Amino acid sequence: MKKILALVCITALLCGCSDKNNSKSSSGGSAVNNQASGNNAATEATTDDIIPEATGEQGIDTSYEAPVIGNEIDMSNVENVSWSSLYRSALNDFKKSENFGETARFSIYDINDDKIPELIISYGSSDDKTYLIRSLNIDNTYTEFEPITKCGDLLYGMKRSLLATYKYDYENQVQDVQVYRLKNSKLANVYTFQMTSNECKVNGQVVSDNQYNEEYNNLFDGFIKSMGTDHSFDDDIINAALGEMDDWKEAFCAVLTDYLKYKKKYDNNFYSLMDINGDEIPELFVSGGAPYAPYVDVYAWNGCPVPVGSFGTDGTILYYPEKNLLLTEYDNPSYSAGSFYSFNNVYKFEAGISYGNNENSKKQDENVTVVYKINGEETDKSTYEKTVKESKKGKAYVLGLDNDVTEENIKALKEGKYTKPSEKK
Repeated sequence: MKKILALVCITALLCGCSDKNNSKSSSGGSAVNNQASGNNAATEATTDDIIPEATGEQGIDTSYEAPVIGNEIDMSNVENVSWSSLYRSALNDFKKSENFGETARFSIYDINDDKIPELIISYGSSDDKTYLIRSLNIDNTYTEFEPITKCGDLLYGMKRSLLATYKYDYENQVQDVQVYRLKNSKLANVYTFQMTSNECKVNGQVVSDNQYNEEYNNLFDGFIKSMGTDHSFDDDIINAALGEMDDWKEAFCAVLTDYLKYKKKYDNNFYSLMDINGDEIPELFVSGGAPYAPYVDVYAWNGCPVPVGSFGTDGTILYYPEKNLLLTEYDNPSYSAGSFYSFNNVYKFEAGISYGNNENSKKQDENVTVVYKINGEETDKSTYEKTVKESKKGKAYVLGLDNDVTEENIKALKEGKYTKPSEKK
């Protein structure tokens, strides 16, 4: 079978997190503060230019699509409507359902840049998950979308605000990717990718491998985030995610308790706290994972803990305060690579210089041609080493390993006590 597409969940953003940010309304009002309407015109125009509206124009075969239908409820005449109250009801209802169990997780995350987050619930095994999506839009329309079933991953492409479902039929060697865009209260099915053992299809049309990859990479060339998996259904983390904690310390303690109860046994989690966006509130960096697949999850504070994204890295992130840049580095038997990112006050990572080489491959095969790349473009060794050295100049702090995730340390954090990051030697 052709190689299944591997996506690294690097990062993403969430804007407008809790009722503290005026994301509520009275009867007949807007669901958000007018000042939070955002600056999305350029993004939407770019997306519309690139992605056609699919779903059934006359004479076009749409049998390859998997539309998701929503049940719309007009909330404009309901007093004190807020996404937090609606999502709390949805979470409580799900906890009472027969589908609730140990695999259930949820995310609260803005996937359409309207400053009102969506609720995404997941449950089931890793290759047979079901996802439930709930959304409140600026017109006070609350939409309950029908379940998306028999999925593997549900990923969000930040650059174009796209949601993608991945379904795997291992018996018949088929991978199906359905791409959606939430606009108003419609989850439009805008693209479809299908890969089998002997052919590739884009929107139902057979294409070459190169065409397939080009189309795919064109849509998902930005930061990618896994959806529906950020939080457990414990009361404290629900309260934190809905913006009902007193301060960032209490909220981050709820996040860390979630790791302690559900991940620590397998992931051996540690954490660091450091302000990297200048708002005088530290971001939370939680590391963990198996030795061959470590990660660092990043959370910010915006009235609730914002699950900014996850870096598949070597278990730490370097922060350069003089440049206000983060550096993630990777090192495996085949290649070494690194990427710089800046982080702004709207909880968004922006890519900077990236680099990589395959010198490690020489240890396995002396005949390998060593390739050096800066920002995806091939360069010579001298230029590569000079660029990397210059980029890594200056004081740097190691984030992700300063505090063990233990009950004692979590209690100390509630009082504002924690070990601060150390400078890289």
